[in-house]
Amino acid sequence: MRKPVAPALVRSMFILALVLAAVAPASAQVGELIWADEFDSLDNWLKVTGNGYWGWGNGELEYYRPENVDIADVPGEPGNKALRITAKQESGPGIVDQWGNPLTYTSGRVETKSFVSVKYGMIEARVRVPNLDLGGWPAFWLLGTASYAWPRNGEIDMLEMGMKKVYRDLHDTHNGGNGLNNSTVNQMMGANTIFYSEAAINPGNPSGAASLAWDPEDVYYRPYYNYANPLAGRFLTYRLYWDENSLRQTIVDNGVEYDLFAEPFTIDEESDELRNPFFLIANLAIGGAFTDCWQLGNPASGLPVTMPLPATMYVDYVRAYRWNGQGEVHLGPPVARGGSFGLYTETTPVNSALVPEIDSHIYVWEGTLVDGTTAPYEGSDVLAWRTNSRGWFGAGIMSVQPVNLFGFGDGHLNFRIRIPANVTFKIGLIDAWGNQYYVSFPAGQTRYGLVRNGQWGQASIPVTDLRGTAIDLRMLSYEFVILEEQGVACEFAIDDIYWSGGVASGVDDPVVRPAGARILGNVPNPFNAGTELRFELPAAGPYDITVFDMAGRRVAAFEGIGREGRNDVRWDGRDEGGRNAAAGVYHYRLRAGGNESAGKLVLVK
Repeated sequence: MRKPVAPALVRSMFILALVLAAVAPASAQVGELIWADEFDSLDNWLKVTGNGYWGWGNGELEYYRPENVDIADVPGEPGNKALRITAKQESGPGIVDQWGNPLTYTSGRVETKSFVSVKYGMIEARVRVPNLDLGGWPAFWLLGTASYAWPRNGEIDMLEMGMKKVYRDLHDTHNGGNGLNNSTVNQMMGANTIFYSEAAINPGNPSGAASLAWDPEDVYYRPYYNYANPLAGRFLTYRLYWDENSLRQTIVDNGVEYDLFAEPFTIDEESDELRNPFFLIANLAIGGAFTDCWQLGNPASGLPVTMPLPATMYVDYVRAYRWNGQGEVHLGPPVARGGSFGLYTETTPVNSALVPEIDSHIYVWEGTLVDGTTAPYEGSDVLAWRTNSRGWFGAGIMSVQPVNLFGFGDGHLNFRIRIPANVTFKIGLIDAWGNQYYVSFPAGQTRYGLVRNGQWGQASIPVTDLRGTAIDLRMLSYEFVILEEQGVACEFAIDDIYWSGGVASGVDDPVVRPAGARILGNVPNPFNAGTELRFELPAAGPYDITVFDMAGRRVAAFEGIGREGRNDVRWDGRDEGGRNAAAGVYHYRLRAGGNESAGKLVLVK
């Protein structure tokens, strides 16, 4: 449908509330619109590049290329634009899996991580999927923003199609099914919600992923079937009703709303990851374990891909309303911290701090350390360990939600440590994108002020050294990591860990607003097929960005009219002649409003 102007949107919201009131319990209601993306641009989305670990964990066959994602006119709906994702049969340089093996399919994937996150509300998306028969796997879904690994961060799948025949047949006596075991992938759609549960751990599911759609007894999952009017090639509306106590998933087809589970799911302590913020994802996968087609690395594992290609998926809009009085949308990265920020300290004054086992966890990696006996440097608590004969050790402090320490770019990471002088160790950071960077403390040397004489010493590391070329300080997951790789046996202790020298932003402003134009870094970094150069402007106006190689030669340039706040441009790793740039370190310079700012990026092959 054509996107309405503001007065029509108000009327449609009123009508929507009346319709939903008729199908929902009297005590529940849809409230005001709190956020919408009508896809006039991709400002809220990051284009994903690559194939991921084992085909994004499901044996998928596609390589995600940014070129396969754009904003396009909706066919048959003049004046309406949508997110367009195109899957192709395509191969060539760089279109490879994580081991370097060539792939023959490309597609597109976008996500709102670090741009938009939602928590509760009624989330609604209008989506059109292509002919999927056989091998297409379109999805519109959400992942938890928490630093935990999947499935502990939670997953909510609002739309999934392309499911295996055995699962289509299992549920086809409900919700439009005919019980004849003859549905096609274009005639059935489903949804899912996944969280971590110890009760779900078994030899076939070591991750502990509890899946609402895993219903071999056919008592709860109710995917929707439509034989007369297949679900591909036309728009349908998908809804998620979500508050702190329950989660309901539906599809609206021709004005009729169908529940996709027998009843709303009750959120409890076991599934409380569903009470945290989530970011949005849209993608069109090909093949893999979800489908009847073959999986990455094993052509004999399933059927050939027969989905007509190129295939195009459209997302017309995403909207978030309040539901049962609940609903939050956060724009940009987490709220920036300033001043001093405590990770593990009791007596040092700090402006804000992580609280162990509340909003942070202290992890020892792979059992490489056991409890030690060293007394605290300050207060009553200390991280005291001894090595466990594993040949290395690692440990870190992880915030449950990513932390924005961008304002500490000129500050320091400080800590007390009591460790033998013959141990070489590293201190580092890990961001929410998985980037890691470390600085070394060589055995027998004094570095960053740390004196090792058998007593407590203090180190103060400039963040300019610690962030390297890749770390996104706006999205930190591990704000402190210690790593030793030489296998030296020892007992040591760490205490009084905090960041200092942070420049605070406004409390009500979730994005750092610099006085002048400023580079925010590029994501991903290092990169292969492409990267987004992010920057901020104090006011709308012209800008130009120039990329230089290490010899100072101009490689690429961009110019345009930017908006106030965050902006980004994409560099595909090619020079101005269209040739692929060589692997290496590059610098880029932003000029805007009489100001200059510079950054560094790393191109890998």
